[in-house]
Amino acid sequence: MAALAATVFGVLTILDGTNNPASADGFRILSPSASDFPQHVDWVTTCQVTKNAPDDPIVFPGMPGRAHDHTFSGNTSINAYSTAEQLVNQRTNCTNSGDTASYWMPTLLVDGKPLNPYQVRAYYRAATRDTSKLVAIPFGLKILAGDAMATSPQSAGIAGFQCRIEGEGATVRKQSLPPNCGPRALLEASVVFPNCWDGKNLDSADHKSHMSYAKDFKCDAAHPVQIPQLTLAERFTKGRTGGKITLASMNSPMTLHADFLNAWKPAAMAELMKHCIYAHRFCETVSDSRMPPGMKTTVPSGSAAAPRPTATAAPAPTKSPSATASSSAPAITPAQRSGTRLAVDGARFPAHVSAKVVVSFGGSKRSAVVEAGHDGTFSASLSIPGSWSGSAEVSVTANAGKLSARNTVELR
Repeated sequence: MAALAATVFGVLTILDGTNNPASADGFRILSPSASDFPQHVDWVTTCQVTKNAPDDPIVFPGMPGRAHDHTFSGNTSINAYSTAEQLVNQRTNCTNSGDTASYWMPTLLVDGKPLNPYQVRAYYRAATRDTSKLVAIPFGLKILAGDAMATSPQSAGIAGFQCRIEGEGATVRKQSLPPNCGPRALLEASVVFPNCWDGKNLDSADHKSHMSYAKDFKCDAAHPVQIPQLTLAERFTKGRTGGKITLASMNSPMTLHADFLNAWKPAAMAELMKHCIYAHRFCETVSDSRMPPGMKTTVPSGSAAAPRPTATAAPAPTKSPSATASSSAPAITPAQRSGTRLAVDGARFPAHVSAKVVVSFGGSKRSAVVEAGHDGTFSASLSIPGSWSGSAEVSVTANAGKLSARNTVELR
């Protein structure tokens, strides 16, 4: 754990340094050999507080009032009964309309009184040098990080606090317990999530066993699917955290943790994977008004756009590059992520339909069954032999063969 903590802590402190590796308007492309590649190939969404409530739709689904008080951000419709399918077409207060996910952390207390952050930031980092191994975070994935029952200080590499001055960087590096930030610096609480998935389960009985942390940028055999690493950070107004700081979980400063329910519009995340992670770009904050080169909207084709709370309509969807002659026909986009893994993104399928994905090479086949989301999109990940090289056919069928889509992919 010490090595992991050092690695993750290094990620945070490098990002928080005073020398920004890209200008506010730039999207610098980094070399995989660059020392800052794992932490700076990223994108960030900025959100606001949605509400405070003693709910937890992951740990206590369908049981309102059962949890300690949480501070929710992102999706504005979150409640104790929420599922990703219910949230994906609801409103978000994030500046990126494609981010309809929900994030929550235990409510922070100053001298026993709740204090909400003025801003919540979700960092999605490559956290590896080989981005071909990364796949988009599966729709509906539930992840917990940190320990809500901790009775001793946690590793600061996972959950901790630091002081910052905006535009200047950290004045107190991340540590396990809340520091006194004084009148000039703001307090930031941040939690780093595991980035290796078992490839099968969107949740587990303890809400943690289906995930693990990569070590030396590599996932373990039980959790072979690597996803971008999420870090959730809450920022509190400077000068307001000078009292005794505790958290609503056990009224302790040691129980910092965070929850993530992935209700991102799948096509929106796919675009960010393409233009930021796979393109090796330091994208930093991506919003409806600031996007990397080649990205025209945060709600692309295949995403059902929910209206923003501020009343301006989301940008009109653009035509999908994988569209067939009929703009309403199902379409698929296959892409090889590594020598042994093929990703297949689907769009314009019926909501919640079960579909079979098949990749054929020579006389051999590999298949998987997926379910389309509320917006008719899905992301599938198939394991393929490393010996396959050349043109392969990918097909998806649904509704007893009444719906189908085909495409080809060059395997290397």
